[in-house]
Amino acid sequence: MRRPWTFATRIAVGFAASLAIALAIATISALALRSVLTGNEQLTTGPTLHLAKVESLRRAFSEKLAAQRGFELTRNDAFRGDEQRARAQFQETLEELRSHAQGEDEVRALEEVAASEQAHQALSARKREALLRDASFTELRQLGQKVVAARARTDEALKALAQLTRERLEAGVQQERRADRRALWLILVAATLGLLVAMGLAWVLTRALWPLHHEARASEERFRLLVEGVKDYALYLLDPQGRVASWNPGAERIQGWRAEEIIHQPGALLYPPEEVAEGQPRKDLERATREGRLESQGWRLRKDGSRFWGESLLTPLRDERGRLDGFVVLTRDITERRRMERAQRLFVEAERLFLSAGDPDLVVAELVRHLVPDLADGCLLFLLTPTGELTPRTVRHVSPEMERLLWEMSQRRTPARGLLHRLWEVLRSGRSELVTEVAPERLEQVAVEAGQQQLVRKLATSSSLTVPLRAGGRTLGVLVLMTQKPERRFTETDQVFVEELAGRAALSLDNARLLREAQAALELIGVASHDLGTPLQALQLMLGKLRRAPPADVDKLREGLTAAMRYTQRLGRLLHNLLDLSRLGSGRMELELGEVDLAELAHEAVARHAEQAAEVGSRLVLDVQLGVVGRWDRLRLERVLTNLLSNAFKYGKGRPIEVRVERTDGHGRLRVRDHGPGIPREQQRHIFERFKKAPTEGEKKEGFGLGLYIVRQLVEAHGGTVRVDSEVGEGTSFTVELPISPASREVDAFSQPPGLVH
Repeated sequence: MRRPWTFATRIAVGFAASLAIALAIATISALALRSVLTGNEQLTTGPTLHLAKVESLRRAFSEKLAAQRGFELTRNDAFRGDEQRARAQFQETLEELRSHAQGEDEVRALEEVAASEQAHQALSARKREALLRDASFTELRQLGQKVVAARARTDEALKALAQLTRERLEAGVQQERRADRRALWLILVAATLGLLVAMGLAWVLTRALWPLHHEARASEERFRLLVEGVKDYALYLLDPQGRVASWNPGAERIQGWRAEEIIHQPGALLYPPEEVAEGQPRKDLERATREGRLESQGWRLRKDGSRFWGESLLTPLRDERGRLDGFVVLTRDITERRRMERAQRLFVEAERLFLSAGDPDLVVAELVRHLVPDLADGCLLFLLTPTGELTPRTVRHVSPEMERLLWEMSQRRTPARGLLHRLWEVLRSGRSELVTEVAPERLEQVAVEAGQQQLVRKLATSSSLTVPLRAGGRTLGVLVLMTQKPERRFTETDQVFVEELAGRAALSLDNARLLREAQAALELIGVASHDLGTPLQALQLMLGKLRRAPPADVDKLREGLTAAMRYTQRLGRLLHNLLDLSRLGSGRMELELGEVDLAELAHEAVARHAEQAAEVGSRLVLDVQLGVVGRWDRLRLERVLTNLLSNAFKYGKGRPIEVRVERTDGHGRLRVRDHGPGIPREQQRHIFERFKKAPTEGEKKEGFGLGLYIVRQLVEAHGGTVRVDSEVGEGTSFTVELPISPASREVDAFSQPPGLVH
């Protein structure tokens, strides 16, 4: 019993029959066209070329006539050369026409042209000779008439040759038209025959395939209703080659492509470019084919180029014979779920860090390391120092090279429109700055220096988030997050999450600050009690001794009063330092600016401390340059000079102490130098800190260790600098430089914008 034809068999037979008919029609049409084109070429090409040669012959004769005429008028030998070239061209063209002549009529016409041209040439030569020997006018006129007659005969012969060639060309065109009509009828007959056969075949195939088609339509409609009913998932089919075969509305909502845009396109369009380069789409299809299904998570691509974290199920489809028929893909967007899981994990880790014992600065720095790479590709933490400077505390990046570049960029002094300025704006406003997509012009605003622009281009930041660290109305620093990958753009959800983390970090830092301030206050109370008690007790003893001394002993009274005055001055200096320290800590110090002559100030200070210098056995050497005048706070500068001199008396007793005032580069410079034991290099960077003193072996030094700290704070409040230069055994020199021009800071540098803490 013969098996019925399957759907595939019927399609194959119908396709083979259609192909055979198409090949037959194409063969007949090709033969007809070939005959037409070949005949046309033979009928028209020859006469056309002959006509072109005849026209070339006429042009050559005309050029020869023009050269002869030019010679007759000017008798210039250059025209003789033109005439010879034109006649050579004429002869060459004429010989070529003779070699391709067809028919006796054309041969006779060519011979007539040649004879008339030779006659004309001979007469032209006679006329030229007559001109050269200055013949009579009558002879020249007769020769001219003969030359004109010969030229007319040549023109007539050329016209007759051209007319003969045109007639041959017209006859060829007529014959070509008749051949075209025959070919057209042949093509029409072949096309009609093919159309009739194709119509018959289509009728047969339609009756045979209609039931199968109806069943396929019904099955397709059921599948379409099922697929379109899924709205929250991207459901689509791939053919065995990985091309998209169907696309549901859920896929359009999640991934952005419409069905007509994505169908028949490779499924690799839905993968990020880096995974496509690695061949991941093909690997997923091969693994699903091998294992029967594939569950995976990873970045997927939308039509607009944005990315989402997708969870996919890839299942192969097979026919009744087990052959691969395609794949069904089910994908859903779990970006927000993944973001929330990551946020919860980071919150748990942050709580563990904040509750752990240790330095809060280190805890916050450790938090930055947890933000990279879970939330960002790079992170910078800037903290405000006690002096009000915004300095980088921690820098982290997924790439060690980029981390080095970030350190380099963050530690540079940037201009007003640079990175540091933008960070200060966030600090002052107390509001976060979210840049979902960083534009190139924004990068130029952040880095206006050539070196920084190169660094920013290397970083290739695509999105950024800047969040201030605020606690109790105080801003302690700023956290900068950045991404490089396009799929990792920051959102408002990220902003809320990072703000919460930053708030907890700031609270931890603020609590640590309060603890340090409390400890410092206790330490200050202890130090103050000790250091204030010593001179107070000595003063009491000295006053008691004076009270018991006989009034007649004037020398002892004077000596006792002098010692009492010294203790009183020391107490006053200690109290002033404590007062300045409290004002600095609370941020309430304001400068009272006025015109101050630095040389006059130095003279007064030296005169005021002359007696103290004599007591310690030191000689004050004053070297001043007049005219060093600026807008400064006189009282605070007196405090600076007094503390520097007191320090010199303490460590340089018995040796000269030099005070120098000079003007340099728009600054007033004040230098106090002693010739004491000097300060070791490893201790020089600490002497300007609170409660820090330069110890001297075998000698106990008095005081809080606040004098040089107060000096630095007061000098920097004026916009100036102070530095120390010292070598062990060679003495110590303190140099203060103050800007002479009115500084842009009319108030103390410690008075920062509201909400900032130092």
